[in-house]
Amino acid sequence: MGENAGRRGGRPMKLTGFYKATQYAYRVISDFQGLGAGRLADARPEHFIAARAQWKKISPDTASSLITAAKHLFLHSPFLTADRLTMCPWIGRSSNQLAGRKIDREENATRRIPEYISGPLLQAAVFYVETASRDILAARAEVAAYKRAAKERPRCTEADVTRRLNQYIDELRDSASPLPSVPLKDRHTCPDATVVDNIVQAPNDRLISLLADVRTTRQHRDLLHDAARELGYGTGGLRTPMSPWPGSGQPWRTSLGPREIREEISFLRVACWIIIAFLSGMRDAEVRELSPKCTFTEKIEGNRLRYKISGYVYKGRKLTGDEAEWVVLKIVHDAIGVLLELNDDPTHLFGYYSGSADGQDGYVLTSMVNGRVNRFRDHANELFSTDEGLFIPNELVTSETEAESEEDPEDEGEPWHFDARQFRRTLAWHIAHQPFGIVAGTRQFHHAKTTMFEGYAGTSASGFAAEVATEEAIAKLDYVEDLYRDWNDGHGATGGAAKRIDAEFERIRRELGDLPGVVASSSRLRTMLRHLVKTVHPGVLNDCFYQAATAVCGKRAQSVGRPLPQLNMCLSCPNARRSTVHLPRLTLARDQALSEKDATQNGRDGLPRLQLTALTEYSQQLDGLINEIHRPAEDNQPA
Repeated sequence: MGENAGRRGGRPMKLTGFYKATQYAYRVISDFQGLGAGRLADARPEHFIAARAQWKKISPDTASSLITAAKHLFLHSPFLTADRLTMCPWIGRSSNQLAGRKIDREENATRRIPEYISGPLLQAAVFYVETASRDILAARAEVAAYKRAAKERPRCTEADVTRRLNQYIDELRDSASPLPSVPLKDRHTCPDATVVDNIVQAPNDRLISLLADVRTTRQHRDLLHDAARELGYGTGGLRTPMSPWPGSGQPWRTSLGPREIREEISFLRVACWIIIAFLSGMRDAEVRELSPKCTFTEKIEGNRLRYKISGYVYKGRKLTGDEAEWVVLKIVHDAIGVLLELNDDPTHLFGYYSGSADGQDGYVLTSMVNGRVNRFRDHANELFSTDEGLFIPNELVTSETEAESEEDPEDEGEPWHFDARQFRRTLAWHIAHQPFGIVAGTRQFHHAKTTMFEGYAGTSASGFAAEVATEEAIAKLDYVEDLYRDWNDGHGATGGAAKRIDAEFERIRRELGDLPGVVASSSRLRTMLRHLVKTVHPGVLNDCFYQAATAVCGKRAQSVGRPLPQLNMCLSCPNARRSTVHLPRLTLARDQALSEKDATQNGRDGLPRLQLTALTEYSQQLDGLINEIHRPAEDNQPA
């Protein structure tokens, strides 16, 4: 089955996508049966019409995926024997169009995760990898040790069982610990037990037997019930202590039991996936196809270590993929180290043994990542939320398509629906979607060295550099649009390029039919501004609309082979333009210069006379630039 079956040049499906494809196919078959088509061969146009209407009520994205699955089933009919579709009215038509799914061709349709959501999610994942993993692995080792001891334990007399149970109960009493209860999800094993505050009021016989070092407690239920009346019931029960959660200083969760360990191991695998995917820019298939021996380091300038991982790129490549490398942070290596302790598949980092079936090894690969990440979100909220609100907030409800506010939201709206593709898109956005994108990305993810982001943006063969470049182009277009709107609102601009760019803005306004302060069509405006993206370079104290013939920095390019911008030269360059966007930074630079000057004149930290003169001239120059921007737009002249 191909990822684009029926389309010329469709790519073969990757192994990691097969599970989801079968789920979609099963959903199509099931829904057709529910609509009256007992077999695929019985499906008629009215069934397709009803199915599409039913799927569109869920969401356009879901409808598009299911329509594609139906087309796949039809196109593979020649290879199906027991049942097959004999018709499909959707062949040749876009699944997105049939589903009513609109895609913005200008920008990546995948949603970017807002900071107020991605930040807590990443914090929880890092905590799991760095801290909770030690507790989970220690608890797993504790259970394994008890089970080994149980196999070697000789048969005990009833008196020995009673004595050991009393010793165990005394231990609980001394530590003020409750008696381990049956896990809530196993409540069906004791249907007569009540539930209080989500705790089943029944003893966990199996765990208590392990902890007390006895074979069974069934003959001593009265003793356990008496102890429970005194101590109460509690979840978990193992002796491994839980580390403190930094947000509260309290244990990050109640003690673990065997069932809780299995659940936490699953969440720990998801946390590792989040760390690897979010902080590498890798696609889901690339992450889950990593091998256990994928990490390595190399020394770079300054004898520093650069952490890297090796794997395969599959999108647009041959079925077996092409080898690639990714620059990552140490935390990514740490996450892979945790997975190596958790999992035991000899070929796949995310593979693990889940038992045997039909005499064959039961290794499975972590799948259905989207659902797992969303369950991790819910679990993190259960563990770390406070009275002030959810730890991972809900998506803000705004009039816009996406919540762009980065302020702390109230606990309103809907939980953010995570999708594996969003992590790569979000990382690319943070690297590129501001002036000085590499620096911006460093700030967002608290990287100590910008070389990490330089690696992200340029070393991988997975096409991530192209996605960053696309985001950079969109970011620049957003910035140029802001400049136009600032000019259209009547604000001034100055600099050598001001007259040229303002004239271009005037031409665009005439063609659009805009009025001062009003923009008639945002989409048309962006189309007409797009050519300026090729030359604009946003800056701190001015923007550069670069033209090689007049660039001051170009005069020094002959000796070193590249332009070398310098502050004073940029301030007077014919390619420079300053507007109200730069006012706060120009004002800050002037105030800093005046502060140094005043400190010298007052006898503190005296500067040489020539430097004092340079500071005076520099502050006066900045004063002049600030005053020019403050003038009405029509009075501004190029500097």
